[in-house]
Amino acid sequence: MSRLIALLLLLPAAALPPPSAPFLSPMGEPFRSDDPAADNAGCWFGAADRNADGALSLAELQADAARFFAALDGDGDGEIGPAEIARYENELAPEVQLGLQMRRTDDWRRRRRREMLYDEGLEGAGRFSFLNIPQPVIAADFDMNRGVSAEEFARAASQRFRLLDRDGDGRLLRAELPALPRPRLRRRDRDSDKTWTPFRRPR
Repeated sequence: MSRLIALLLLLPAAALPPPSAPFLSPMGEPFRSDDPAADNAGCWFGAADRNADGALSLAELQADAARFFAALDGDGDGEIGPAEIARYENELAPEVQLGLQMRRTDDWRRRRRREMLYDEGLEGAGRFSFLNIPQPVIAADFDMNRGVSAEEFARAASQRFRLLDRDGDGRLLRAELPALPRPRLRRRDRDSDKTWTPFRRPR
């Protein structure tokens, strides 16, 4: 038994199933899991749906935004300032950084490098969210003073609710929300320069 445990510990981490794709909420909060079958969007939706009726109201989305705003406002001064925005971009949600159009993972069992490519026009958080807003926090800076107030964040939440509420009934059902972007995979042999044509994961 001890030998088996030792062998398992020696297995490379890359041999494990890849984690599920991250999800960024409409306000930019990241949700991640090491479980490849995890429903990160469902995790956010369930937490935001405070009365558990299976739908999000504007009040619930605004409450969810206020909770996330408080988490970002580290000094409690009522504004997400430049330093707090930098922490969000670099530590909490590096997915929002522009120009990172592909993610690379290594599959040592097949000795291929997999590149996950996203459609042109999708940037930053837009690759992992319902709305194509590259940086959801700074996008709430309506007066462009390099800071986001609680009022601005609440205003952004209202705007994004209306964008998602396609039938205008004031309720967001999970089935009503747009499909998340699906990356294309391009595989490259680790021992050569041969590249496979990009393809999409089967549905």
